[in-house]
Amino acid sequence: MAFRRTISQDELRSKQSDADRERYATDYSASRGGWVKKSEPEQTPGAGNGSKGRLFGKKK
Repeated sequence: MAFRRTISQDELRSKQSDADRERYATDYSASRGGWVKKSEPEQTPGAGNGSKGRLFGKKK
């Protein structure tokens, strides 16, 4: 019978890549019943898609 060594959470976390840490990140929310997966940041309309952010109906 082999003995198993306990691995600390800090050791596991240090071996994880930054991308994996972000992918599996969680937040505590009492209203939702505990630990839940972090939500994606909301995108602002017109940002990041190359548009100039002009309003509809307004022509330049």
